[in-house]
Parts: sequence; C-alpha cells; structure tokens
Amino acid sequence: MTINITAEIKNLIAICEEKSTDSILFNFEHNGIKGSVVFFLNSITFMIGIKDYNVGWLASVTNNYLSESLPLDVFREIKNMLDVVEYVKTDKGGYHRHSTSGLFQTISARMRSVQLDEVIIPAEQELIESIRRTRTKDRNYDMDGERPFFKTWSRNTYRGRVEAHNLEKTKRVFGRDIENHCRKNNISSVWSSTPTNKSLLFRTRTEEIIREI
Repeated sequence: MTINITAEIKNLIAICEEKSTDSILFNFEHNGIKGSVVFFLNSITFMIGIKDYNVGWLASVTNNYLSESLPLDVFREIKNMLDVVEYVKTDKGGYHRHSTSGLFQTISARMRSVQLDEVIIPAEQELIESIRRTRTKDRNYDMDGERPFFKTWSRNTYRGRVEAHNLEKTKRVFGRDIENHCRKNNISSVWSSTPTNKSLLFRTRTEEIIREI
C-alpha cells in the first residue's frame, strides 16, 4: 500500500526553503509511542525513526507516493504500537494481526500539518546515528541492509546489468532522479557497515551528484 504525499512534500519543501536548509527533523506520536521523521530536500527522501524502540528505516517514495512497507525486523520491534485490525483464530489459540496503515496515516498527517517552529535542523552526527539505526537483516527489504552507509559508485562494465535491489536502495537514499541515472548508465551504489566520508552525499544537489558519478 502507498499514500499520496504530494501536499505533504510541498509543505516540507516550503519549510526547508524558509529555513535555508537541505534537511529538517520533526516528531510525531502514534498510539502513545514517539517517533521522528527526517526529510531531505535535494533527494525528496525520508528517514523515519521510532525513538522508544531505537529503530528506523528509509521509506520508499515513488512519484510522490510513500510506501507503507517496513523491514520485517522493524515491524516485529514496533508491532505493539501498530493498530490491531483483526484477531486470527488458530488451532493453538490465535493472534492479533497488526497493520502499518494507521502509523503511516499519522506520519502523513504530521507531514502536512507541521509548522516552521516545530522542526529542527539535524546535525551531521545526529544523521549518522539515525542512518545507523536503519540497519536491517531483512534481505527482502534491502539486500545490503546491514550496510546502511553509502560508500561509492561502481560502473558495471564487465559484470552485467545493475541489479534491481541495488536500484531500489539507491532510490530510497538518493531519490528517483539518481536511480534513473544509475539504471540508464548501469551504475551500482556501494554500501558500508560503517560511516564513510560520503555517508551524507545524498544531501547534495542531484545535478552535482550526477556530475561526479
């Protein structure tokens, strides 16, 4: 499932421009649990964190539609803050089925309503720690999930085509324009388990990144 966040993005862009910054952080609360969203202006990407569980993820955005999917390990960690949608009976009793939809509706509404004086400009070290919390073992969500830090670019001259999972991670971090450039030019993004001097390259303007690839 996805949510159209065109109006939300417009509001966040306006706040970034007013504050003359490429990134902003703001808080939200869902079912009594506190979380945060970091919005990156140049890539139009989002990093979402749940403070009480010390986890986070890079949300996938395509043509202004925000995906409601989560890495499986993140889902398991935050399940108790999610909305119960039904009780499923089994031979051994039963269990409650949870949905991420309500959480993302809360996040979307907060993106739409957040005001200029409610956001902060995150420090670089704070962003590095936030990226560290997006580490995931769910290889279906991210094949390189245990390597959350960008390292460099690699041209696939002799190794076939850039893989779909790599393009998806490139899109989540660098945005759709960089993903398209990498697909067209057969370029892979390379990732590291530890911070590098290029970990925050995605904050750079798209045209500048393309010139350096």
